[in-house]
Amino acid sequence: MIKKTYGSILSIACLLVLFFAGHMPVLAQDGVIELTISKGNNLLARITVPEGFSKDKAYPVVLGPGLDGGDLKAGCRYFGSNKKRHGWILVESLVHMEKRSAVKVLLDYLEENYATSGIYILGFSANSIDAFQIAEQYKDRFAGVIGMPGNPGAIEQKLNKYSNTKILMIAGERDTYWKNRAVKAKKKLDASRVWNNLIIVPNGGHILDEYAGAPLFKAMNALLDK
Repeated sequence: MIKKTYGSILSIACLLVLFFAGHMPVLAQDGVIELTISKGNNLLARITVPEGFSKDKAYPVVLGPGLDGGDLKAGCRYFGSNKKRHGWILVESLVHMEKRSAVKVLLDYLEENYATSGIYILGFSANSIDAFQIAEQYKDRFAGVIGMPGNPGAIEQKLNKYSNTKILMIAGERDTYWKNRAVKAKKKLDASRVWNNLIIVPNGGHILDEYAGAPLFKAMNALLDK
């Protein structure tokens, strides 16, 4: 009788474990995820965690462009070839190009599955305008925005919305159009006392591969101390 009762209790306990396991958030790590952002429309995202990743530690997160056309090989070139060494959780996707509601889906997923110390968004060229718009719309959820190259665009009437957002703009010295726009934006940001930093890469062009990887993350790590 005792054995039978023990067996029943064990069976119930196993069922409870399975039930709760199916209803608890599971901490994700490396890999490609597919999120439903609307009926019949999914978002692919690749998440890379840093070396020595621990679920008990909070990490900065950066959303970067990548996976063009669903191509998993087409990642964010500016994350460099040693993506795990920089201490950031890296997210590659085309969320910049989706409806803004897709950003919320991705942010919710990240915050439910990872301990984050701040979420940033990186945009390249015209794509940077989307990054700034996203950071403006979700100003309570983004700690900063990086344009490489990039700038906030027409922000004269919206500077107050960036008051709690760290802005990093990177432009090549020879990339006259984007450099001049970034210089102009910096003057307006400074006048409105919005924290920002502009890095002009000596002799740099539009495609700043020489600033990918370690140089970019050095500049991004400086944001964490501000």
